[in-house]
Order: sequence, then structure tokens, then C-alpha cells
Amino acid sequence: MEEDEDLPGRVIIAGLIGPRPAVWTLFMFVYFSIGVAGFFITSYGISRYMVGESSLALYGLPLAAVIMLTAYMAGQLGEKLGADQVEMLKHFVREAVGPDRTKVE
Repeated sequence: MEEDEDLPGRVIIAGLIGPRPAVWTLFMFVYFSIGVAGFFITSYGISRYMVGESSLALYGLPLAAVIMLTAYMAGQLGEKLGADQVEMLKHFVREAVGPDRTKVE
């Protein structure tokens, strides 16, 4: 809560309705780790292919892309599962502060 500088006597209530920042950090760590691993594994596979040897490591990049897509879809699923709770929290804030005076996004 802080006082509104433009309109003295009014208070601005601000907050975050959403997942903890650690959740976003976890997903970014997963994306980064899988991307780096996929890059190096594919680089190894390409280098073996260029010297004339076969390697299953060539499938590292497509596999990394599939795993990243799975992580993205898991995040979207979690967002959809929590949507009702977020709307409930927004409704609670609107009712607690009062109608006509709230802007909850």
C-alpha cells in the first residue's frame, strides 16, 4: 500500500496474483539446461557424422525440442488449472476494496 501522489488522501493497493517467482525460475532453468544439453549433444553428433561415423547423438536437438515443448505444455496446463483460483482471488480483492474503485488485471 502506498499513498497516491496525484490524489492526496487516496491509497494505492498493489500486489501480485500469480505463481511464486521460483516457479518461473525453475521453468527457465529447465529450458536453458535442455537447450544447452541439446546443443552440445547435437554438436557432438554432427562432428561424428562429418568424420564418417554414425551417431545417434544427431537426434539430440529434436529430442531437446520435444522435451522443451513438453515443459511448455506443462506450464500451460498449470496456468489453466490455477485460473479459477486466480479469478477467485481477484474477486475477493474487488469485494474487499469495494466496487467502482478497483482495477485488478
